[in-house]
Amino acid sequence: MWYYVEDQQQRGPVTDADFETLRREGKINPETLVWRDGMADWRPLREAQAGAADGTAPPTIASVATAAGGSAQVVCSQCGGMFPPNDVIRYGGAAVCATCKPIFVQKLKEGANVASGGMEFAGFWIRFAAYFVDGIITGLIGGLIGGIAGFVIGASGAISGDRQVAGLIIIKVVSGLLGFGVRAAYFIYFIGKDGQTPGKKLCRIRVVNADGSPDGYGKATGRFFGYLLSSLILCIGFLMAAWDDEKRALHDRLCNTRVVKVW
Repeated sequence: MWYYVEDQQQRGPVTDADFETLRREGKINPETLVWRDGMADWRPLREAQAGAADGTAPPTIASVATAAGGSAQVVCSQCGGMFPPNDVIRYGGAAVCATCKPIFVQKLKEGANVASGGMEFAGFWIRFAAYFVDGIITGLIGGLIGGIAGFVIGASGAISGDRQVAGLIIIKVVSGLLGFGVRAAYFIYFIGKDGQTPGKKLCRIRVVNADGSPDGYGKATGRFFGYLLSSLILCIGFLMAAWDDEKRALHDRLCNTRVVKVW
């Protein structure tokens, strides 16, 4: 059985014989999007026929998911929701859920640029806003924990008498380490969990892999230390997002991640 897109609507299923008749009558042209069982995504008819002619079997949804790292879920490139691989269709590198499929097909018919897998990359300023919000949250949490630690150290008598200078240094070091730990735990946990810190969720953006799949905690950890490198070079690593074609900062390049808008 074949399915095809015509007049902004999905048509089908139709048998192979009926499909061939429609093709001969010109009701289906080489650019008509088609799909059938075993195909990972909707393709123009000319590509589907070329694949059949050279014996190249179209990849299945399961094989594409495995190639992307075997993630349990993938991210819809349109709404940003997370779905099992079998509940989405693929168009190139894009995963599209059933709810978003009609809108996505309409974009294709209107000639929208989906060369990047249908993902809309988040620019520098919206990323800055999300990072600013996250900075306020981690600053408040780190300050509170540091204050408690300072009170405990002070109450222990470590800054009394001739040990006052040494005690103050200890408080600063401990507070700094605690602040770093808070930031690391915050970014690694939220990015590894679903790609969205509270700041990113507020700004409706998400961190994903190049194919739209979730990052996971391992890559989230590497990305956090990439933040440090971006900061150490006069924050140029962050500014790279302003002129990169895919809005990637240095840490995105190092970890092969993207930050996309979620609408």
